Amino acid sequence: MMNAECRMRAGGRAGRGLRPQFCIHHSAFRRAFTLLELILVMLILSMLLAMVAPSLSGFGAGRDAEYAAAQVMTLSHWAREQAISEGRVYRLNFNPSQQQYWATAQVGGVFQTINDEFGSVFTLPEGVTMAWDAPQENGLYYAEFYPGGRAQPVRISITSRDNQLSYIGNTTPTEPMRAMTQEEAQAR
Repeated sequence: MMNAECRMRAGGRAGRGLRPQFCIHHSAFRRAFTLLELILVMLILSMLLAMVAPSLSGFGAGRDAEYAAAQVMTLSHWAREQAISEGRVYRLNFNPSQQQYWATAQVGGVFQTINDEFGSVFTLPEGVTMAWDAPQENGLYYAEFYPGGRAQPVRISITSRDNQLSYIGNTTPTEPMRAMTQEEAQAR
């Protein structure tokens, strides 16, 4: 039935609170969304997500390289501080074939592993590579930190999965490792 017909039929019963059957009743306030509206919103959201998802796939690629660079700088700062406080040479080593890096300390003229969390062997995240412009010994690159606070000038380039380059290093023996601009890294 049409709503007009329902209103006419309910005219006599309105005072008693009875409603006729098979009539569409609308309240003054709309309390919920219809199923059609919910499906339409879900369809629009899924289409937007389908368009945005491919651009988010490389989001973590740059983060992995930034994390590796921060970890190398932290390890180098720790090795420099340890060399000063303990009065012995520390070394930050890099194995290019396995893409691993770690710190060692000189004991009696020989570099030995360190027995704490900073002595762990760290592996670069998948797809991230490092290239060192530093001295080399037995196929390993290294940067030495001396008790007087000096360090070997080193330049490290880190390439992320999406081929973005970051540089860290030091240009003089007296400065700690830091993030470098492309111009600074290429001037060396």
